[in-house]
Amino acid sequence: MDEKPDIVKVQVDQKIEKNTSTKALQIKIDNNKSVIVYNHISGYILNALMKAVFPNDN
Repeated sequence: MDEKPDIVKVQVDQKIEKNTSTKALQIKIDNNKSVIVYNHISGYILNALMKAVFPNDN
């Protein structure tokens, strides 16, 4: 038996704009402070943000 990866073609009816940003996550830090994370954030930036927001959590 040949080992071939399964390839599934997915077609979306709507066109998706690549430059569109949408809110993915909002964290309320204080009564007057919140952090909003948008989609397409780089992993290392999100990691640094989480360490800054939650400095005592490992």
